[in-house]
Amino acid sequence: MGLLGGKRKLGSNSALAIAAGCAVAFMFIATIVSTVLYKQRMDEAVGLMAETTYNEYDSYVVMISSDDDSTFWKQVYEAAKEYGKENGVYIDMISQSIDESYSKPELIEMAIESDCDAIFIEGDDSEETTKMLARASQKGIPVFAIGTDVAAESRISYIGANSYSIASLYGTSLVDNLVKQKKVLVLGADSVSVADENAFINNIQTALTGADIVNAPLEFEARAITETGPFAIEEYVQNMFKENDLAPVVICLDEKTTASFYQAMIDYNKVGSILLFGSDKSSTILTGIKQRVIASSVYVDSKALGQAAAEAFIEYKEAGNVSDYISVEAKLIDASNVADELQEVDGE
Repeated sequence: MGLLGGKRKLGSNSALAIAAGCAVAFMFIATIVSTVLYKQRMDEAVGLMAETTYNEYDSYVVMISSDDDSTFWKQVYEAAKEYGKENGVYIDMISQSIDESYSKPELIEMAIESDCDAIFIEGDDSEETTKMLARASQKGIPVFAIGTDVAAESRISYIGANSYSIASLYGTSLVDNLVKQKKVLVLGADSVSVADENAFINNIQTALTGADIVNAPLEFEARAITETGPFAIEEYVQNMFKENDLAPVVICLDEKTTASFYQAMIDYNKVGSILLFGSDKSSTILTGIKQRVIASSVYVDSKALGQAAAEAFIEYKEAGNVSDYISVEAKLIDASNVADELQEVDGE
């Protein structure tokens, strides 16, 4: 019995060892295959980018944002591309040129590998983005931050609206619309960090100094939606309403969060009980302002931003330097001018 039992035990251990060895071998092979396929896809993507006819253009610039499919960034890109075309610069939003979906750091890597002449990027404070921009700098590729800044050492110039001016516009609208509300929730998607929100709150508090507000000082809370994915923002906002985790005043700092919050207010019958201030000017947001569901929205002129970025690169290319900060005007849309803005959007 002992001998038979021993043989069975040895056989069991051998089978486990073989199974473990096969599993390790499979994982090793899978890792190699995945790496090769990823490298192949990257090479193919870079190859597509490289097909740009340099004979027709003097320079090749890559634009990367956190949401290339948003109305705002499409307009920024089209304006930059058109101005660049007129001046011998091909500006490429590479996510629109390839079939597969890549993260922002991966898109920066593609831009670097394509040996482009510059990178236009919507900034963020992630470690991955910072590392990739450092690589671009090491290869001598100038970086221009657009809309949202990056660390000064990571870029040549920042093109965007003055943050205090933006906060002042929100402050003006708050004063015009507040009755007795006191708590204000500042909400942004993953492209808006908590640090950005806190800076915004500091600016708006400064802008409101001396303003005639019934329940002053206002109490501000900052929240950033850090989840990512196709429906992450919608799900986060929906959960806020389901759990009644809301505030009487809400300021959304990006287009998608504004649109999601506006729709949730309608779905959960909160119209009239929440004072909503938005960002950007998609047709959805403008409709919300027209319906008086959204009190107002602050936006940066996307076309002006795109053209200013292209101009900054051309100046840098020709002169060897450019201003560290290039200001683009921010504007307020409310009931007084929404009809004109809707007409402009519908005509595009």
